[in-house]
Amino acid sequence: MAEIVAGIACSHVPFMASEENWQRLAEPERNKMRAGFTSARQLLEESRAEVLITFADDHFDRCFYDNLPAFLIGVGEEAAGPAVPGFGLPQVRLPIAGDLARFILRQGLESGVDFAFSEELALDHAEMAPMMHLTPHWNLPIIPIVVNAFAPPMPTLKRCFDVGAFVGQCVERWPHNRRVAVLGTGGLSHWVGPPETGKINEEFDRWFLERLIAGEVPEIANRYARYEDLEAVAGNGGHEVRDWLAVAGAMPAHLQPRLLAYEPLKAWSTGTGIVAWSAN
Repeated sequence: MAEIVAGIACSHVPFMASEENWQRLAEPERNKMRAGFTSARQLLEESRAEVLITFADDHFDRCFYDNLPAFLIGVGEEAAGPAVPGFGLPQVRLPIAGDLARFILRQGLESGVDFAFSEELALDHAEMAPMMHLTPHWNLPIIPIVVNAFAPPMPTLKRCFDVGAFVGQCVERWPHNRRVAVLGTGGLSHWVGPPETGKINEEFDRWFLERLIAGEVPEIANRYARYEDLEAVAGNGGHEVRDWLAVAGAMPAHLQPRLLAYEPLKAWSTGTGIVAWSAN
């Protein structure tokens, strides 16, 4: 049977793709964030994962208002990126673990999780910017799952956690001996576009991280059951914590979370964090 061997949740600030933007950070901030990503990469390598399931959102470069699913899974042969060039992102092509992806898709349709699916799903900076630091050799097959955390109305925080839990159950039911890691990206607090652009709510970020690591997801989901309430304290970019909660839902009980790094990075206009789930 397949098993989930590691989990990572982190921000996907596109600035992290270029060394020039890393140099914009104050040295203590830069050192802490680099150390956090190094620890996450080492954990992923030590887990000997053979497949990486990603939960990430879209930025209107793959989905738009004419077709905006709550959850979209890539089931084609490969995923290429970036969908929109820029930020110093490299051109990559990654194989999709299609056998497991289609198993998750079918299990969902038979069990009340109606994933949309795509044979030609491109990669966004939401996946690629963190993966530059976590899987720099681009040699790990992926299953990209896109969560609508960008355009309201959105799936609730509880629904995102529950869908993550369902994906974790699918992995455990899949009758093949495969080691699977899960990555969720986005957030933490940041405002994009409105007059508050550049604002960071460090108090919310630290509250969220503390609750997540303590396993108190229901408190998070209940407090911010309405997307308007979450946006008021964490910005329109804060909706991306949905991807973190999906990872938390997918984790088996023996994998425990710990904080690897958090900094309110004013130079990147984002509260930026990294959490990892592991057995030690």
